[in-house]
Amino acid sequence: MADFEPFFELKNQYRESCPVLLQSGALYREEPTVSAEAEETETVEATLPAEQEEAASPRTFLRLAFRNIDPRAVTSVYVDIHIFDKATNELAVVRDHRYLVPILGRDAVFGADEEIDVDDAAYSFSVAIKKVQFEGEDVFWNGSASLLFENLPEQAKIADVMEDEDLRAQYQRDFTEMAEDKEAAAQFVPQEYKDLWMCACGEVNHKDEEKCAACGAEYGPQHALFEDEEKLKENLEAYNKAEAEKAEAARIAAEKKAAEEKAAAEAAARKAAEEKAAAEEAARKKRLHRKIFLSISIPLAVLIAAFVVVLIVYIIPQNHYNDAAALLEAGKYDEAITAFTALDGYSDSAARITEAEYKKACDLLENEKFAEAIEAFTALGDYEDSKDRITEAEYRRAVKTFESGAYEDALNLLEPLKDYKDAAEKVETCHYELGMKAIEADNLKSAAAHFKEVNAEQNKKMQAAFCDKGIAFYEKGDEEKALTYFEYVTDKDLLPKIDAAYYAQALKLVEDGEYDKATEIFAKLGEYEDCPTQLLRIHALKAEQYYNNADYENAIAEFKAAGDYGDAASRITEATYRLGAQQLANGEVRKAYDTLYPIRSYDPAYMLLVSNSQFYIQIYDVGAGPNPLNENKTPAPAESSSAGAFCIKNDPEFQTLEAISSLTYQ
Repeated sequence: MADFEPFFELKNQYRESCPVLLQSGALYREEPTVSAEAEETETVEATLPAEQEEAASPRTFLRLAFRNIDPRAVTSVYVDIHIFDKATNELAVVRDHRYLVPILGRDAVFGADEEIDVDDAAYSFSVAIKKVQFEGEDVFWNGSASLLFENLPEQAKIADVMEDEDLRAQYQRDFTEMAEDKEAAAQFVPQEYKDLWMCACGEVNHKDEEKCAACGAEYGPQHALFEDEEKLKENLEAYNKAEAEKAEAARIAAEKKAAEEKAAAEAAARKAAEEKAAAEEAARKKRLHRKIFLSISIPLAVLIAAFVVVLIVYIIPQNHYNDAAALLEAGKYDEAITAFTALDGYSDSAARITEAEYKKACDLLENEKFAEAIEAFTALGDYEDSKDRITEAEYRRAVKTFESGAYEDALNLLEPLKDYKDAAEKVETCHYELGMKAIEADNLKSAAAHFKEVNAEQNKKMQAAFCDKGIAFYEKGDEEKALTYFEYVTDKDLLPKIDAAYYAQALKLVEDGEYDKATEIFAKLGEYEDCPTQLLRIHALKAEQYYNNADYENAIAEFKAAGDYGDAASRITEATYRLGAQQLANGEVRKAYDTLYPIRSYDPAYMLLVSNSQFYIQIYDVGAGPNPLNENKTPAPAESSSAGAFCIKNDPEFQTLEAISSLTYQ
């Protein structure tokens, strides 16, 4: 496949919840090649056949490369591709284009080798993933063609953010300790984006993945450590101290070794000189004693043999025993064990070996070498208090892990020790800390699991955290997510706080004209604050809205529902009159009469009933209904109405009716 320079590119595009990234995409234009012969015959103008002319035109195509960021294996991807010209007008849409790929797991890249031909006027494009199929029948992720991909934020490099080189190096060391892959390097600032989190190693992970898919590090600890400069400084100080101690120990060891080597060389030289002198002296004595040797050799041999027996059986073993005991007393347990073992059962050397192994295990425990101490005490079986010491070592290891903030590891170590000392309390604290981290990470399932294992005081704090997080989501407009948090809040002291959030949101909805949504919330709140009054207020507001839009039927219904709120009761009659006048204007005389007659005591209604000819023609003259004039009611003249009172002559609907029908029926 030939390489071309792209003239438009997209990199690292993503949309929320999608299991794949658009790692790269680019538009290319392949210009036709001109042969040498054609260049030499430029003066010859010949018309090419249509096929050759088409072949010689530029070719425009695009390539897309996708990366799987889901643990499941991808088998195919369906995309819509929108093609735009230079003026950003949409030229075409490539719909449901399928990338059929081999079974590819996490972080596999596919699609880059496929070329898609597009219009030569193409200048840019956008991509929307509609469906991703995973390995296994009927396993899909469905998206939307209307939801296009957006650029992932560029992850900042730690070197650009953290100026202190020593702190950066310490963060790298601490990150490596967190990671399962000890070769992983912390190059970037850990951050969250929508439903993703980006690891310091650079890997993109979904929020439901507790550990990085690449290095195995958790997001919470690495992010917390990056934000906690004081903790980094503390860790750096501890590291520098340890390195200084190592350097000092190495220096002392080197000096000691050099001194020992020097002493050994001097001793060797002295020994060589002594041996030479001794050899010369022995030769002289040999000559001198040769003569008397024979006279004393037999008695002397007997004495020597007796001395050797005493030496081997009593003196030498006791001396070795004393040396071994001195090593044990000096705390050189390995050397003492070796020395007592060499005695091959002399005196109580076997018991002293066990004693040395016990003291060595105790020393390991005091020096916080817990794993080695546990192994050593285990090997001792029932000796002294070895079994109790094993429990103590396991407890101290768990406490040290707990104090370091590695609560998940500490929990695993403390759980089997719940009946020992304060391990049960620390188990609760581990659950509390892990639960709070889970809340921060929006991992409700994990938080709820830890939620069940804490004490009453910690439970109250966790509920408060759930409550505050829920309110934050509610204020952002994410009601669904807020409700998932509120479900965990049972503390009666916190419920008013939640109700207040609901109440404030409902008031805002009223101001925004979202009456139905506000009604739902006020109804759910029951008697909280003035919720019943607010419900009546909403009916009154909706009534006015309907009234202003000339929807008088619904206005009447809402005024009735508003009860005694404001002037709702008095507005019913006016709205009824308006409805009757509207019906009359629409030629619905029967409906108008049935609407207006019950409110005939209302002067405008009365005047309309007795003034319009249509009521006489269709109602009164045919006996379809009584004429209010016959009921001896004398309405107040419209012209003499009190100031500010309704005047029928000024009513637009009455004026309209007056124009289209006679006011006096003859």
